[in-house]
Formats: sequence, C-alpha cells, structure tokens
Amino acid sequence: MLVFVSDLHLRPGAPSPVSRAAQLDRLWQRLEGGRPGAPVELCLVGDIFDLVRAPQWLGSAVRPYDEPSPALAAQVEAVVRATLEADRPFFEAVRARVREGTLQVHYLLGNHDRLLAHAPAARAAVRAALGMPGGDAALPTELVFPEHGVLAYHGHEVDLLCHEPDGSAPLGDVIAAELIVRFPGEIRRRAEVPDPALDDIDDVRPILAVPGWVRAAARERPQFLSQVVGRVWRDLVEEFLDSGWVKGWMREHHRRLKLDFAQRVKLLLALSARAPPRDEPRLTQLYYLLMRLLDARFARRAVKALERREHRGLRFVVNGHTHFAAMTPLGLVNGRPACYFNTGTWRQLRQLGNVARGRPAFLAYDAAAYLVFFGADDPLGRTFEWWQGAGG
Repeated sequence: MLVFVSDLHLRPGAPSPVSRAAQLDRLWQRLEGGRPGAPVELCLVGDIFDLVRAPQWLGSAVRPYDEPSPALAAQVEAVVRATLEADRPFFEAVRARVREGTLQVHYLLGNHDRLLAHAPAARAAVRAALGMPGGDAALPTELVFPEHGVLAYHGHEVDLLCHEPDGSAPLGDVIAAELIVRFPGEIRRRAEVPDPALDDIDDVRPILAVPGWVRAAARERPQFLSQVVGRVWRDLVEEFLDSGWVKGWMREHHRRLKLDFAQRVKLLLALSARAPPRDEPRLTQLYYLLMRLLDARFARRAVKALERREHRGLRFVVNGHTHFAAMTPLGLVNGRPACYFNTGTWRQLRQLGNVARGRPAFLAYDAAAYLVFFGADDPLGRTFEWWQGAGG
C-alpha cells in the first residue's frame, strides 16, 4: 500500500487547529495500518516543513532567499529543530509506526522546504524525526514507484512564482518573507493591538490572492485599524517593489512587447496597494486570470513527464503544491489511460472565491486529503482511492 500526503507546512509558532497526530491516527484507522514485513509506504510530497515563512527569519541576519551559506544552513537547522519540538506528538507517532515495522517514509522536497538541500544537519534531523535512514544525504525532488505506475514530484516547477530552473531562490520566497511574514507584526507594532486574525494571511491560497485578502481584512476592521492595515500593506509593497533583489528578478523575467508574468505580478501588487475600492472587481478578475493560467500548467506538465523515455509504462502523476486536491484524467499517454492527482494539503485554508464577480471573498476551512495506491491483492480490486475532505 502506497499513500501520498503533502503540504503540511509545519513551522514553529503556527499550531494547526487540528492535531497533526490526531489526523495521522485517523488516516491510519482508515487504512487499517500496515504490518511487519508489509509496511505502508508513506510518501510526503513536499512542503512538509515551511522553512520560508518561519518568523525566526525576521530576527536573523539572513533571509530564506539568500545565497547558500553556513549562516543560512544554521538558521534552517534552527527552524527545523523548533518545528520538531512544536509538533513533537506528530513525529513521535510517525517514528513509533516505523519502529513497529508497519510504516516506511519517503520524503520529496517542495519549494517551502527546498532549503533543506543546503542544510545537511537539518536534513539529518528531518530523517531522524521521521524514522528514515540516510542521515544527511540529499533528499530527492522526484520519485518513481514502478509497481504502482506512479511518478511523484511536488509540482512547484510549473509555478513561476515558486521555482527557478537554476535552483536559485524564487520570487515567492521574497513575497513570503518580506510581505506575508512581516505584515501581521508590522500592523501590531504600529496599531498596538494584538488582532490574532491577522496571522490568517498565512492561510490564503493561492499566494497571488494575498493582496485581495489584505483589502478584505481592512474593510472588516474599525476605521482606524483599517487605515493602518492599508498603510502597512502599501508601505511593504512599495519597499518590496523597490528592493534591488525584486527589481533584478523583474528585469530577468521581462519579455519585450508582452504583458509577461513578471509584469502581471508587479501590476497586481501595485494595484493592491493603491487602487480605490471601486477597482476591486477588476482586481478580482486579475486574480482569476492568474489562477487559471497556473491551474492548466500542472496537467500539461504531467503528460510531458509521462511521455519521457525513462517514465514509459507509468500511468499516474502525483503532485502537491496548490493546496487544492484534484484528480484529472489525462487521456491516453503511451497508449494507456493516465491520470494526474493533486494531494491538496493538511492545513487551514482561506480560499478565494472564483465564480461570483465583485470584491474578493474568502472561505475559511480545514482541509485534508490523501491518495492511496493498492497492490494486486486489494480485496476490492482497486488500483487507487483518492480522498479529500473539509471542515469549516
């Protein structure tokens, strides 16, 4: 039995409203567990740790988008160890099953835990916490499970905000560190009010909808706080767009005579900081456009991946990244019906509505999803089961 889960986004200071250990127990009950000699294989499809949005970066001399260095590696290790302590019950539950011989864990890197590639001690700590062998050896970004016909990778490679082909830091890391992580604390500092709901910015998906959530948050607060929210966001966006790092990224990704992705992102952020309320419906439509452009990329890349020579014979592609569980039949690939799956997330979401026109609106809910592939001896004769649920 092969199980896929992704996007837990564990980090210190961000407790889940639902215990991760309890979620694992619930999953284990549904699977009826493994047994010694025939363990369940659990593949964690990236972003299990959120090393980019950890608040520890704010008090550090390094940032998650800096070039690899000993200082960066040390900070990554510190975030990992703090996370392991914060979610100790979850990791203890995983290790207990590994020790019993009923569970085997695989780990794939995503974009929010990509920094593990530059931090050997942190990798060793992650492996030890999950009962995995290998010490500080490199963690893979792609795995093939030929007995189930499955190719798994996180999927951020198709997201222009979250991946650079050369492995360098993507723009999404800078947005996370300099806008999303700084935003709640800066408002509290200026307004001198706690307002814990401001931390909900971390739950907003997709990331390009964050400006819409900020504007909605401003509308829902008393006037004085609303003004602070708007002013803080405007100041952070202007500082962000004026930074040398961001200007360099925009230049490198600009395409002449074309409204390219870099220009769309810049336009969206600039409008979110300055546009009057009457323009919010237009902003909403811009969010929708960018979301649709991204969604179509995942299935197309899945087909291309299955068509590669080394993947002939595989039928299924499994991704995470989007936080939205999905199943998309791909048609015939190499003469066989193929399918793309997204394993969604185990965390709280604030999802942008994408049908009604008007001001951006967000639905908050707890999400959970998993995907199971069975062996030939499955009593129901099934190849896979894909489950998702939500509670709000």
